[in-house]
Amino acid sequence: MIPVSWEHLVTWLVLCFILLSVVSDKIRYDLTAFAGLLGLGLLGFRETERLFSGFSDPALFTIAVVLVLSTGLAESGILTGLGQSIARKVHDPDRQILSVSAVTVLLSSMMNNVGAVGLILPTVQRMARRAGLDPALYGLPIAYASILGGSLTLIGTSSNIIVSAFRMQASGKPFQMFDFAPQGVAMVMAGLILWYILHLRHKKLPDREASLPSQTHDTNDDIHDFDELFIAPLRTFRNTTIVLVFFLPALLLTSIGLIHPAVAFGLVVMVLLATDILPYDKAYASLNLPVLIFMGSMISVANVMQENGSLSLVVNQLIPFLQTLPPWLMIYFILLLTTLISNILNNAVAAVLMSPTAIILAQSGLLNISVDALLMAVAAGASLGIILPTNQSTLIVMSSTSFSRKSFIKIGAVLFLVSGIIASLVIYMIWL
Repeated sequence: MIPVSWEHLVTWLVLCFILLSVVSDKIRYDLTAFAGLLGLGLLGFRETERLFSGFSDPALFTIAVVLVLSTGLAESGILTGLGQSIARKVHDPDRQILSVSAVTVLLSSMMNNVGAVGLILPTVQRMARRAGLDPALYGLPIAYASILGGSLTLIGTSSNIIVSAFRMQASGKPFQMFDFAPQGVAMVMAGLILWYILHLRHKKLPDREASLPSQTHDTNDDIHDFDELFIAPLRTFRNTTIVLVFFLPALLLTSIGLIHPAVAFGLVVMVLLATDILPYDKAYASLNLPVLIFMGSMISVANVMQENGSLSLVVNQLIPFLQTLPPWLMIYFILLLTTLISNILNNAVAAVLMSPTAIILAQSGLLNISVDALLMAVAAGASLGIILPTNQSTLIVMSSTSFSRKSFIKIGAVLFLVSGIIASLVIYMIWL
């Protein structure tokens, strides 16, 4: 029998209430999370000075900076003419889809997933129209690419930022910008290759001749492209130059650990504001206050659960089972649990709940595995929200290109199965 105190019981009830608000979508999840945190404070579960520790965590500011940076990159017009450029060089529709998916992966690795799909969707819709194809053929891989692409870097997804913050708590050192890249690249490559194989088996594309732009001439589309390519080239060149001159050095300095991402990319945001590339009103609007309140509250609740032993109480029950598994299967099990939470709730919640779980398991001394390996399993699992169409970027792409939920779930389950196993093996080889 598990020894449960009233503090443990109340803490878990508060957490369950918060998670219920996320699932039901009938109660404001940000206010529920903050109210739950205040309730724990009123009961004296943590001193007031440390109750709001999640709001002072650098991870929260990093998430805020990345949200604003994503909007700034979109406002810069850096992708102007991308669709025509791909269409001129790649004529085969299948390869066009792979090309635009690869671009989505790169975008998602450097910005918020929603920002990435917001940038790429207009290009995708024009490419599908020129090729005379159903936009859903482009939309499905774009949805997967936007999620998996975030797994490549520290700033690619909020879950990686959260995992890095918990690593800082555990070992005094956060993960660096590209520490996530090995398993991220493995998941992306496995995902795109598998999608391509499944796509060729189940989809019949038009003949190449019917897909050429000359066969599906769209006057309005040409006018739009003319505006993009000729009306404002100087402004686009200026904005792109400014973005690259400041963004690339920030990326380099954070990748080698000289500057914290929140500071480096915060400075880039200041440059975008000062040069009028990013309007102030759009910058503040992109902060998404409900998300920041929710994340600050959840990190604070997780800290309370670590301190009062509520999390250890449940996690310790997993240890006898995990001791029977070889290390790579331990990694896969943690990845699987995180993936389930990521698909049912969201990737940030999965990272907040599973990161301290991984730390407790590793620090128990009863498992022959490093804390870094388990944290990387959490990061990988949080980035595999590709089974259920619950991710915000997936919903945006689905509403714009009208691919079916059934197709997403069917293909996503296969992608998860293979990508998860490959990621676990990569983490085992590098981080054990």
